[in-house]
Amino acid sequence: MQKHLYLISGLGADERIFNNLRFPGNYQVHYLQWITPLPDEPISNYAARMAQGIKADGPITLMGVSFGGIMSLEIARHIPVEKNILLSSIKLTAEKPPYYNWVRKLGLHKLPDQILYQRRNVIVKRFLNIETAAERTLVNEYLAKRDYTYMRWAVNVILHWENEIVPDGLIHIHGAKDWPFPVKYLKPTHVIPDGGHFMVLNRAEEINKILAANL
Repeated sequence: MQKHLYLISGLGADERIFNNLRFPGNYQVHYLQWITPLPDEPISNYAARMAQGIKADGPITLMGVSFGGIMSLEIARHIPVEKNILLSSIKLTAEKPPYYNWVRKLGLHKLPDQILYQRRNVIVKRFLNIETAAERTLVNEYLAKRDYTYMRWAVNVILHWENEIVPDGLIHIHGAKDWPFPVKYLKPTHVIPDGGHFMVLNRAEEINKILAANL
């Protein structure tokens, strides 16, 4: 029976983030597109709408990077999923670093766009652990986007997201040098020793070995 693998990129990214990954031949690979959130839409409602893009006639595996990993867990509440793979993400409320709570309580995520997003370049590049010119070019394209509707919604969702259930068949691959989600707060199934938040691109060889052994 044909198996299906649906890829979900991270905040502000697209399918190019998966360019260096390789998957077993018995999987048909799809990229699950992000959709425009409705005003103040709960993540559960959004995930149900996003799940409508999954059309498969066999076992489904979801793979999400960063916020895409959180979304993959939410989508799995709405449809049967054989496996769930998280890259540079979190799976439980307790895995969010403490300063996320400070940001939420102080309402820092509600600051005007010109303060919160239009001057975020240096911080974002630092957090992603960018290593090559190609990665820098890709991130610059992401940062050039000026419609912050989705980003504001997603940041608010991440800060308020709660989950206490780890689904069966979950594979959690994380970098030991990840800044947005420090590994000291997590319990991943696999750790890439020198991987940062952008390891899906620059540590793909190690990730591919884990995928080959688990898919």
